[in-house]
Amino acid sequence: MDKAAAEVVQPGSTVAPRPLKPVDDGSRALRFRLFLLAASGLAPLALVLFLASAYLAQERRTETQRSALELSRALATAVDAELGSTISLLENLAISSDLQNIAAARLATEDFARLAQLMAQSQKWMMIVVADDKGEVLAREGPVAAATRGGIVDLESVAQVRATRAPAVGRVVGGSGGRAAFAVRIPVVKDGRLRYVLSAVVSTDRILDVVARRQVTPSWVAAVYDQDGNVVASSRAADALRYPASLGDLVKAGGEEGAGITRTVEGVETYTGFSRLRSSQWVVAVGIPADAANADLRRVIAAVGAGTAASLALLALLAWRTARGISGPIDILKRAAADLGAGKHVALRPLGVEELDEVAWALRQAAIDRDDANERRGKVEAEREHLLVQLAEALHVAEQANRNKDEFLALLGHELRNPLAPILNAVHLIGLKDDDRTLPERRIIQRQLSYVTRMVDDLLDASRITSNRFAINLRPLRLVPVLEQTVEAQRPNFGSRTVNLRIDDAARGEWVRADEARLVQIFNNILGNAIKFTAPTGAIDIEARKVDRSIEIVFRDDGAGMSAEHLRRAFDLFWQAPNRAAGASAGLGLGLAIVRSLIEMQGGTVQAHSDGEGCGMVITITLPVGEPPNEEPTVPRMGAGAASTRVLVVDDNEDAADTLSMLLNASGLEVRVAYTPQSALDAVASFQPEIVLLDIGLPEMDGYEVARRLRSGDRPFQGRLVALTGYGQERDVRRAHEAGFDAHLIKPVEPETLFQLLARLASASPPQA
Repeated sequence: MDKAAAEVVQPGSTVAPRPLKPVDDGSRALRFRLFLLAASGLAPLALVLFLASAYLAQERRTETQRSALELSRALATAVDAELGSTISLLENLAISSDLQNIAAARLATEDFARLAQLMAQSQKWMMIVVADDKGEVLAREGPVAAATRGGIVDLESVAQVRATRAPAVGRVVGGSGGRAAFAVRIPVVKDGRLRYVLSAVVSTDRILDVVARRQVTPSWVAAVYDQDGNVVASSRAADALRYPASLGDLVKAGGEEGAGITRTVEGVETYTGFSRLRSSQWVVAVGIPADAANADLRRVIAAVGAGTAASLALLALLAWRTARGISGPIDILKRAAADLGAGKHVALRPLGVEELDEVAWALRQAAIDRDDANERRGKVEAEREHLLVQLAEALHVAEQANRNKDEFLALLGHELRNPLAPILNAVHLIGLKDDDRTLPERRIIQRQLSYVTRMVDDLLDASRITSNRFAINLRPLRLVPVLEQTVEAQRPNFGSRTVNLRIDDAARGEWVRADEARLVQIFNNILGNAIKFTAPTGAIDIEARKVDRSIEIVFRDDGAGMSAEHLRRAFDLFWQAPNRAAGASAGLGLGLAIVRSLIEMQGGTVQAHSDGEGCGMVITITLPVGEPPNEEPTVPRMGAGAASTRVLVVDDNEDAADTLSMLLNASGLEVRVAYTPQSALDAVASFQPEIVLLDIGLPEMDGYEVARRLRSGDRPFQGRLVALTGYGQERDVRRAHEAGFDAHLIKPVEPETLFQLLARLASASPPQA
């Protein structure tokens, strides 16, 4: 490359770039490649050294555990011999001494006392005890006998001797003056009958002497434990009275002897071997600290590791020296690239390698392009910042409006639901009177209440219209009666229009699985459109027929109709056909979109057809035939299991409270009513209800605060709290549970739902004291 090309290209230059060779995305530093090449020769050696070290460590662990086990066997033999010597001396004492008159005189004879004293002193026993066949002490002789009072401490070993008539070694207990001791007992049998239990109370120092004679390595631990795991003797001063938990697990799993890894009470890992004495069931354990056992091995491994590290360091040094001579130009290019990324001026001298000079030229050209792009980016960013400020302001306004909308809808829903609750309660109270003459009227009221309630629910969840989320309550129902009732309810709106309803006999008795309120909403929507876009003298035909395993309902009018272009968008949200009918109200363009969503959620389909503007419209709904219900619905009543439950109803709407109270009284519950928060608190104290049905929107103190006061104080309410309210959004349910409510019901609630909840709460909650 010539000198001119090697100089810095100034901004505005139009020099054409030379073609560049492709760059390998998997590239690595030259030093790294050289180091990797040399290190690959050491990898097999390092692997062999690692496997050898692991093998040596395992062998050292096994050998150490074997040594600990062998030492525990030897020490167990010595301890067993010591105990056996004690048993032999006691048997000789039983033969040579006069024990015949002890039971009668309840004291030792002179010969026995002298011989027992001599033997106890010579063997450094604490004392010799003679007990009868019932375990009652008859005589004590020995250095500490005079200071000892009371009966035998270790009764289990006495019971063992009496049961087996064989010698037994007892457990370690605290001795006189705080000295630990254990008892060696033998039976004295005459004429085939157990007469006495002769015992030697031996200080644990005798066993400690046996351990000390083995001259255990100072860093090791040798210890003897009794049947319960209590320390009898240890080669080191014991800081615990029992063996560690890990040793206990090893002993329980190991049988007569075993070896494994345990931890001392200080947490030190040890290689441990143990042996169990068959005669006494004592355990002798020897622990060798892992650190001491592996010290030599660690030094070998450290030396191997140091050699490997030194080899790698030497290889790295050689790779660095080799790469240094050719990496200088590359470092220059790296710095230039860093300057380019940092927005600095890029200046490069000739590098002496054609390929690298091409890279240098490309970097300089990139610097020029960068400056141009930065200028354009600055303008774009300024505009973006301005738009972001506008967007943030609009978003804030929209969020505030959305919050205001939610608060308004929640309040509106509460105020609408409150009067619905006493109406629904009153209807069910009438039903409890079993007057069939009011059945048609009650059904109409219940049906219309259900429609109003569902419309309120839709109002509180307006976002479902655009997100296609609706609450659907599918159940078996007869489709034709719903259609007939809807058409009948719309007759006042038909005016002078001709309306024909034809029902196929095959469709009349069929059931579908659908939501009755949503079906009414669908039918009303379609009929409303037909009325809106059909002339006052026009005709509307409705036909229900069975086709295979489906029911089709066809709505046909001779109204304004729709062109093919508009028909394709008929089910789109917020879309309205322009000038479809002169004088017709515009609406929101949601009707058919909601119809399609509701029909599809119930497993059906909907289609629209029109031969053109002025040729009318045909809407066809198809729903699959379903199975009939198991039983006809009945008037809900409270279960017998909760008939005696005390219920307090709290609501500032006296109609709602009184009708609910009457409904619950009619079901056999004991009910009291409170209209204010303070009267509710007083009623809980006097009436002591098991369940409280509490409204949230109370004056002066809302239901959340009432619940918190009931759940706090010196005598908190232990019964069940149920929120019965017109507030039904998710945050309202969450606030109710946080305040201490056990359940949340939205007004108006169906009595069957309420009774099921009360029965469940009554069975799960004990009566309040």
